[in-house]
This record gives sequence, C-alpha cells and structure tokens, in this order.
Amino acid sequence: MRARFPFLLLLLGFGAALHAEPAQVTVYADRTIGELRPIWSYFGYDEALTTLTKEGRHLLKKLNDLSDEPIRIRVHHLLTSGDGTLALKWSSTNVYTEDAQGNPKYDWRILDAIMDELTQPGVEPFVQAGFMPQALSSRPEPYTPELVKTGMPGDMVTGGAFYPPKDYRKWEALIEAWVRHSAERYGEERASSWLWELWNEPESPYWRGTKEEYFKLYDHFAAAVKRVLPRARVGGPHVTDPGWMNGDEFMRAFLEHCRSGKNSATGGIGAPLDFIAFHAKGTTRVDEQGRIEMNLRNQLKTIDTYGRIIASFPEFAHLPIYIGESDPEGCAACPATHDPARGYRLTAQFAAYTAASFMRKQDLLARTGGDLQGAVSWAYTFSEQPWFNGLRALTTNEVALPVFNAFEMFFRLGRERVAVDASAMIPVDRIIADSVRSEPDIGAVATIDRARSRLTVLLWSYHDVAGGADERHVQVTLKGLPANADLRAVEYAVDEVSGNAYTAWLAMGSPQQPTAAQIAKLHEAATMQPVSHTLEKAADGTAKLNVSLSRQAVKLFEIALPAK
Repeated sequence: MRARFPFLLLLLGFGAALHAEPAQVTVYADRTIGELRPIWSYFGYDEALTTLTKEGRHLLKKLNDLSDEPIRIRVHHLLTSGDGTLALKWSSTNVYTEDAQGNPKYDWRILDAIMDELTQPGVEPFVQAGFMPQALSSRPEPYTPELVKTGMPGDMVTGGAFYPPKDYRKWEALIEAWVRHSAERYGEERASSWLWELWNEPESPYWRGTKEEYFKLYDHFAAAVKRVLPRARVGGPHVTDPGWMNGDEFMRAFLEHCRSGKNSATGGIGAPLDFIAFHAKGTTRVDEQGRIEMNLRNQLKTIDTYGRIIASFPEFAHLPIYIGESDPEGCAACPATHDPARGYRLTAQFAAYTAASFMRKQDLLARTGGDLQGAVSWAYTFSEQPWFNGLRALTTNEVALPVFNAFEMFFRLGRERVAVDASAMIPVDRIIADSVRSEPDIGAVATIDRARSRLTVLLWSYHDVAGGADERHVQVTLKGLPANADLRAVEYAVDEVSGNAYTAWLAMGSPQQPTAAQIAKLHEAATMQPVSHTLEKAADGTAKLNVSLSRQAVKLFEIALPAK
C-alpha cells in the first residue's frame, strides 16, 4: 500500500509500544553550563522575489514578532537578469545591463524593494552575490533554466546565470557599485554589519566554472566589498555535502587559497576571510513498507566533517561558522505531490527532526573548536501554490505548518543553558554511525531566563521512520528550584494532533478551495494551545512532570520562577 502522505501511515502504526519504564530527564535549574545561541533565527529561500509577495511579507512579520533576536534572511538571485518573473527556484532583479558600447547600466529598483524588506527593524540580510547577470555571463544564451518555462521540477540550474563572468573587472565594479549603493541607502555602519557572501554551492551545477575560476571570482568580490566597507565581513564558500560533489575537497582548496593562493584581484597572497560557511543536508526515501524514512545521520556527519576540516587550518579555526543551508534533504522546491519521500514536510516529523538536529549543532561543532553562529533553514514559504502541496516551507497559504511551531518553541528558549541528563537521548556519535533506526531519540534542552524569571524545558521524540502509534512516557525531574514555591508549568505541543493544521486539513477532505470558515479552523488547528500543569513536589524538594510523547513530537514547558 502506498499512502499519499505520511499522516495516513500513522493510522497503520507499528502497534502500540507503550514502555513500562518511563524515560528519565533530569533538569538542574541551578547549574548553568553556557550559552545556547539562537542559531535557528536564520531562514532562506531560492526566490528573492518571494520577499515582496503577500505570503512572504506575512511570514517575515510572523517570525519577526516571535524573536527578540534579528531574523536573518539568505536568498538567491539578487543579481539575476530578467523581467521580474517569480517561479520555483527562480527570480530576477535585472540590476545589470550594458549599453551598445558595453558600458554598465545599474538599475537598483527591484533589488532596493527586496533589501528594504530585509533591512526593516528586527531583520538582517545574509547578503549573497549571485547569480551572474546576462550581460556579464561568459555564456549568456540560453539564460534561464528549463524549469522557468515549464514550472515543473527538473532542469533547475542550467543557463547563463550560473557561468563565470566574461570580464572579472566588470564583475568587481558591479559588486563595488552595489556595496556603495547599500552604504548610501542603509548607512555605512549598517551595511558593514551584514554578512557578505559569494554564490551558492560552487562545487555543484550552481557554478559552471572551475574551482580556480570561483577563487578568482571570490578575490574580486572580496576586494570590491572591502574597498567600500573595510569592516564588512566576507566569506564562503557555501559548499554542500561531501558525498555529493566532493564538497570537502572544494572546502580544503578554498581555505588553502584564502591562506596561501595568489589573489587575482590584488596580486598579493591569500584572500580576506571573515567567516566560513557550508551546507548540511539529510536524506529521505520511501522504504519498502511505504513509510517515509529520514536520515539525521547524514546531516550531522556533514557538520562533523566540515568542523574537522576547518579545525585543520589553524589560521581559520577561530572564525565564525554559518551553516548556510541546514535541512533534512536538498530540494525545497520539489513538492511532495511529485515525490512522496518529501511528505514529512507537512507533519510533526519535520518538527521533531528539526528539534533533534538543531539542539545538537552548536555542541557538535564545538567539539572541534568550531564557533557556530547560525544555521539557515532553507524553508520559508511559496506564493500562490496549492494548499499543502509539500514544498519545504514554514507556511502554506499563510497557515503555519507543524515545523513553524517548532521554531516558535525555539524562540521561547532562554540564552543561558542549564544542565540536563536525558537517559534516552542518543549520543551524537551513535547517530553519526547509525542514525535513529531503533529506539526513538528522546531528547531535552533546558534554559533559564533570569530577566523573565523563567525556566524552559524543550523535549522531543524523533525517529527516522514515520508512522507508528507508539507512545513514550517521560518523567522530568526538576532540581535546584526555589524552596517553598508553588510552581506551575505551561505546556506547548506539536504532534499529530496538536499544533498541526495538516491533520485538520486531511479531516476536512483535503480541500483545495477551502471556505473562509475552513481556513479559520486551519489557523486554529495550527496554533499551539497552552496547557497548564501543577508540578508534583517530591519529599526532597524537587518537582516532577509526567509527560507523554508520541513517536514524532516536540513539547515545551515554561515554569515561572519567583522573582528575586
């Protein structure tokens, strides 16, 4: 039997596997262990023009409203030529053209509209220089991929937009003009605070040149940025998985070039490098029983591999690291309606995977001395698409998907991390070896927010394989709490029935033209409803919470502490 989407597989189940012994989680509220960085406040999407759509603006406001930290947005196609058409994996700003004599003509209007949205209060751009304007491309025809003509997944990254420039000095002049325009429009201090990066996945079909041509492009890019904004941060190379196109070899070669290579722009040795970026993806497939099978191992192994490579370059080992795309698999614009293996995107499995992965990334890179500052979820929203068609997104027609609620929970966490023991949380090296294929990963992270007098505990249950009606009991013991205080916990949940608009939509009969009343019900189903719990006090002064977690679930508990 082949189910249309993974929720239906829940009805098949693996049989009830209720564990007699609960998993144990102990939170030590009085033992701080360092900072929990908000690495989750980074989001990205292929289509820069999505920023200007009704759905794009709506989601940007929703994210901005959630966060005390700036929301940082990375997009493709800020320099691509075209008529402003928005399509899957394509958009254009038409910034650069040339007159009959080959002199550059700059038109900033569309780019300014996008950047104005990405520089509003509470938002910061992660600025990507890409892709190649048609008038600068060394192979200008054909310019647009076949995908733009057909609207269907297929040929996504062929065409002149992905080739080296015909003239590197003109490329450098374009970058310099853009940076100068940005400094004039947004202020030199503001523009200097952004991350400026070059291209996307240059070891892949996104770059139709050689490694050496990319290094040359980077030299001219970095020289242009630094000429206008000496304090601006430049970096790269945003390679993806080592196992796909030998991204590890490209990373080593790029770092070596920045360390000791001849600079094509300046004639000196080496190139400026202020941060290092790479991509890390998992994989998905439909197994022999028709279930969606994810692979957390692949993503964590990629992060570990690049951490070790960066650590092998002492000159760069201290630099900030950004995971420029950090996702369960590789194609946001490939819908689950065409590829059932991507159906996890609509369900609580995406939320659980996101919790299990994000809460390990900072610690994983720290093992090799890596300084992880942010991880971009290449998941945003898509304009005027069918309801719940399974593109990798946070919303569908402005209705929040379950994974959006996982991020809402993350934003509720404090920045001061406290110690946690979790008996059923799988060690990261075991996941890198075997992924999550036997018992579920029952994980926990806890923080304390002293300004708000609040202890927050995030719990998740994640398994690579979708489906299954098994439920796991978790006993949470809270230690180090204030004495003689009556404490209550407020619970927020995402699972197959809570914070889950997809379940509600299926129950409606999967309407593609829902009524206003149905849309209102979808919004209601997508909203996490707070549930209050009285904490059970033990004789030794500790408190206990008894929690039930389904196979794919994320729960957050907020405990208000007495103000000091």
